[in-house]
Formats: sequence, structure tokens, C-alpha cells
Amino acid sequence: MTGRAPPLPALRAFAAWVRLGSVNAAAEELKLTPGAVSHQIRALEEFLEVPLIERNGRHWTLTDTGRIYGYQVRQALQDIVDVTERVRSHRPVQQTQSLRVAVLPSFAHGWLLPRLADFTRWHPHVQLQLHGSMDYVDLNEGQLDCAIRFGHGRWPEAKVRPLMGDSLVLLAAPSLLGPEPPQTLQEALQLPLLHASENWASWLAELSEAHSGVQRPPARMTFTDSTHLLEAARQGLGVALSRRAIADNLLQRHELVPAHAHESPHASAYYLLLPPSSVKHPAREAFADWLQGACARFAQRHTLGTGNTTAS
Repeated sequence: MTGRAPPLPALRAFAAWVRLGSVNAAAEELKLTPGAVSHQIRALEEFLEVPLIERNGRHWTLTDTGRIYGYQVRQALQDIVDVTERVRSHRPVQQTQSLRVAVLPSFAHGWLLPRLADFTRWHPHVQLQLHGSMDYVDLNEGQLDCAIRFGHGRWPEAKVRPLMGDSLVLLAAPSLLGPEPPQTLQEALQLPLLHASENWASWLAELSEAHSGVQRPPARMTFTDSTHLLEAARQGLGVALSRRAIADNLLQRHELVPAHAHESPHASAYYLLLPPSSVKHPAREAFADWLQGACARFAQRHTLGTGNTTAS
């Protein structure tokens, strides 16, 4: 091992605050005073020479670096706990735990599924059950353990953890664009358009070309499911305005490419919804930590927002 390791007490204090969202709660769990927890976190920032938290009085918010580092530290500490428990109990593997996750079909298909191999590598004892649905989910009923949703972060009946924002991009199959892709917005909009629920007005509003009278022509096809929209675009049936995250897998494989350079922030973001009860569920916590870390890395790579993250 090379490099200096940060002090373990500081890592534990920071990880506890990230998980619990409260200095007082972290202090209670670690059997420390709130002042000691704050001191440990500041010591960690001084060690790293990087700010992890933006402080506004009693309200603390993770910086982008803090978000990524925090979830990775939590994962590393949990790995140490897991392997220690195996050694102490002489158990070669953990008991299988089931986790029922409600997820938007488009997000599951385009973003989550291509990354699940990483989760199962770290957590082979978790048996995932993915429930694809856009319907309202009442976690109080006990039929599901958590849900991934897209919106404005207001679900008063659940505990809400912000995951990441998204952006709107205009996409098409390379075969549709041909050897000479559109050079202007007008040329892009002359191609067959595929519509779903995304807000074209929001995407066009930031374009100077659009203010000069460019109009969005009628759609060749409309869809109620974004997965179908992207598949139609992949087959070269038209140009689609889509969220970057759900198109990421197709973009990575170059089956879809930008039909215009403009990319605008989406008004909504992704959130993880948890039941309001505090019943311990190790598999759910493991999945939540992994998911937040993966989303934070994706958001940083594509300069996406992270939703409402204020904690105190």
C-alpha cells in the first residue's frame, strides 16, 4: 500500500454524518460529542486539503467531491465490517438477503442494468428483485423495500435521498444522420421527430437559433414509454429528445449520437425513496450506498446536478 491513509476516527465521523445526515445523530452513534464529530470532519478536510462540506450555519451540504468520497468511504468501512464478521463467525459467505426495488423501466434499462454487475460483485449476498413501474409506490405497505423515482424531491410519505440530476439531449442513430450530420438546429428539426414526455420548450429556450423563429414540427411518432422512444431512435426512425442518463448505454455503444450539440439541465432529478420506518435492512443500506456512489460519479462526469441535498 502506498500513500498516507487518513485517520480512521475522522473517516468514521464523516461516514456517520453522511449516512445519518445529522451531527447530533452521528455523535450519538459514535459515543462522541457533536463538537468532536465536527472537529474530526474538519481534520479530514485538512488532511485531504479539499472541502467536503459547504457550511451555512447549522445547515451542511455535501460538495460534489464530498458526495463521491463519502459514499466510497462508507462502502470501504462496511467492507471492513463485513470481512471482520466473517472471520469472527467463521462464515465463508453471508446469508442471502432479498431486496425489492421499484424502478422506472427507462432508468433500469438504460442506466441501472449496465451497472448492476459492479453491485453484485461487491454484494453477492443480496438477491435483487427489480419491479419496473412508473406507478405511485407506497413503501408503508411493505411490498417493496425502496424505490427509484424521477421528480422534484417531494414525497412526504417517504425518506428521500437525492441521487443525481439529468439533462436533455437530442439524439439519433448514426445511420439517420448520415455522413454529414446537421449543422444547424433548423436542419436537425427537419429530420423525422419522435416525441415522448420531455419538454421541448425547455430545451429550445436556451438556444439563440430557436428565438429567431425556429418551430418544432409535428412528430412522426409519439410514445408514452421512453424505452420505446429510444429504441425507435436506435432503429433510425427519427430524432428523439431524451434524458442523458436513460440513453447512456446506447451512447456508450455509439448506437445513438447527438443530433445537436445543445444540452440543457432537466428540471427534475432522480431520488431514492426509503420507508419512513427505521427498521434495519442491511441489503437496502448496501444498495443505497452503492447507488448513491454510482450516481455521484456519473453526475460529476457529465456535470449534472444532484437535487436537494441539504442536511443538518
